[in-house]
Amino acid sequence: MSMQKLYHTDRLILAALDPSAAPLVLNYLIRNREDFELHEPPKEDSFYTLPRQEKVLDAEQLLFERKQGVRYYIFINSDPDTVVGNVSFGHTEGPVCTIGYRVDKNYRRQGIAYDAISLLLSKLLDEEGPDMVEADIYPDNEASVELAVKLGFKPSGTSSFRGRELVRYTIFNKAKHAQE
Repeated sequence: MSMQKLYHTDRLILAALDPSAAPLVLNYLIRNREDFELHEPPKEDSFYTLPRQEKVLDAEQLLFERKQGVRYYIFINSDPDTVVGNVSFGHTEGPVCTIGYRVDKNYRRQGIAYDAISLLLSKLLDEEGPDMVEADIYPDNEASVELAVKLGFKPSGTSSFRGRELVRYTIFNKAKHAQE
């Protein structure tokens, strides 16, 4: 599995960012704070500061270099200075990789997450990639559930986080399973 730092599609730029991009990421997070916290644990106010986002991006860069995980920020080609979403993969070198994703509230239902995740899964799920990718999704997050199903993920169990039940969705690496 060999993920790159930058991918382009006809309409999107997907980039693993360094700390210099912290202002762009911070703007995205502040713009969507209330909306994201509907389906995520609330974050402390200090999370929404430039120094904290520089540290987060530094840590993400280190994970990428160690091939342990990666977060891609999504930009529209026509507006390369506005983050409109992100897709992250954890445990990329293990047999089970995790995925998480978000899209700016003003850019949903436009196929952005589908296009970005489809491309990234095609790069991740090769013969050297993980056996499967899992997404834990709150059942009331209907848009996320619809997206996971459209991408080919299937319900595979449940888990809980901070007392709330999540449904686990899994997609298998066809490149690996075709060899068996």
